[in-house]
Amino acid sequence: MGRKLAINFATVKIIGFALVQIGFFMPIANNRSGFSTGRWFMDGIGGLGTNTFMGLLTYAVTLSAVFGVVFGVLTSMNKRTRVPATTSWIVLLVCIASGLIVFFGGLNSPSLQTGGVLILIGWIVALAGQVLAKKK
Repeated sequence: MGRKLAINFATVKIIGFALVQIGFFMPIANNRSGFSTGRWFMDGIGGLGTNTFMGLLTYAVTLSAVFGVVFGVLTSMNKRTRVPATTSWIVLLVCIASGLIVFFGGLNSPSLQTGGVLILIGWIVALAGQVLAKKK
């Protein structure tokens, strides 16, 4: 009859985190990429003096996405190098939470540009991969 479609949810998470990485290099909001937004916060241009915390949270989005890709590759390449589910959840939640804190707390909720939309899609894909991997 029909063939069953086997989906590797680690691959879905890798794709989601890769979309976050790609979106970070594109204009996210206010015609700034993720790195220039982080530098904007660190230099104190983005508000009341230097806002190092918001700058670090901005960089945490891309750093946690890198960890998500690395952990996903390790999990999908070798069954013995499984990353614990709690570690995957922590990386995903750090990525999403730090991005949302920066967006709502530091950027005063501007309209999202292409990179911001891509990051949002990446979060949704990675979250879906994580939830579906848990059900499997």
